[in-house]
Amino acid sequence: MKTEQLVSKVTDLGKDYFSINDLRQLFPEEGNLKISIKRLVDRRVIIRIAKGIYCLKIGDLDTEKIATQVYTPCYISFESALSKYGVINQGFNKITLATTRHSKLMRLAGIECEYIYLKPSLFFGFNLTKNIYLAEPEKALLDEIYLITLGKRKINRDEWNMEGLSKSKIYGYVKIYPTIVGKTVREML
Repeated sequence: MKTEQLVSKVTDLGKDYFSINDLRQLFPEEGNLKISIKRLVDRRVIIRIAKGIYCLKIGDLDTEKIATQVYTPCYISFESALSKYGVINQGFNKITLATTRHSKLMRLAGIECEYIYLKPSLFFGFNLTKNIYLAEPEKALLDEIYLITLGKRKINRDEWNMEGLSKSKIYGYVKIYPTIVGKTVREML
């Protein structure tokens, strides 16, 4: 497999990343694809960002965007979204995402991505923003409180800044969650 040919075909894919399966479709004549990939990684022509997932240039890599594409359906929520919206002021060195698939930990380009299972009835309240599926702030808050009520998270809620959140949207969404989430929300607001 020639480097120029690889770069051209991968660029034509129009994706930020590509998989071994993508390369199999692009180069069906390639006999031992895994050896070719290893050589390309060793020569730094392509960069491995996760098992079976590669990119051409790490500098242009949008890890959040890729995180919402490699394990679908999912959207960024919980601490990651709350931090983006300024509800919590702690910085996090991982991306937390809601999914209807099994919970999973994945490392993409050195960044830990935590996919957390939510039942399908709770999978709503997110938008596509700059090619990233991101929870609305009110939904991210409820997703986080849901994990807290399940005993899966321990965060100091006294440090949360909930100014600017729509209480009517929170109270509308919380009806879909278990009763304990509604009780916790009423105590917080």
